[in-house]
Amino acid sequence: MTGFEIDDAVRAQLARSVSRVCPAWMRDELDDLVQMAVMRLLRSSAEVEPTPGYLSRVAYSAVIDEIRRKKRRNEVRATPSLFDRVADEVAITPEQLARAGQVGAVVLECLETLVPARRRAVTLYLQGHSVPEIAELLDWETKKASNAVYRGLDDLRARLAERGVSP
Repeated sequence: MTGFEIDDAVRAQLARSVSRVCPAWMRDELDDLVQMAVMRLLRSSAEVEPTPGYLSRVAYSAVIDEIRRKKRRNEVRATPSLFDRVADEVAITPEQLARAGQVGAVVLECLETLVPARRRAVTLYLQGHSVPEIAELLDWETKKASNAVYRGLDDLRARLAERGVSP
């Protein structure tokens, strides 16, 4: 817990700092970014005086971390219409679309054969989560998550090869 209160003056300084460093494409998220900066202050264990320079660094870090998070994860919803959306963007033949559906079904079947811990880790990895995020989501050490992901991927590749699916 920090040794100071987050009052209106501190929040206003954070808001000014965030708006100064926030790129134009994230302007609609200013309030969220300010709140992230406030949460950083509240979670900080450092006994630091909330000077304008310190608050500016906190705001900058919050914005940069959010930019990195957004660029790291390109989210695509896995809905039944995914194949339709892909087919609209590039010229995919019906044979290719059918083959993709078959490969997807085989991948899901092979995922089911994995050890449960590896299956959870690999599923999260295939959904676009990084190893540190997987460790946090599963409440594991990073090394355990890393091992589960990479061993699970090796197992998945082997099972797919047995079924005749290769890159």
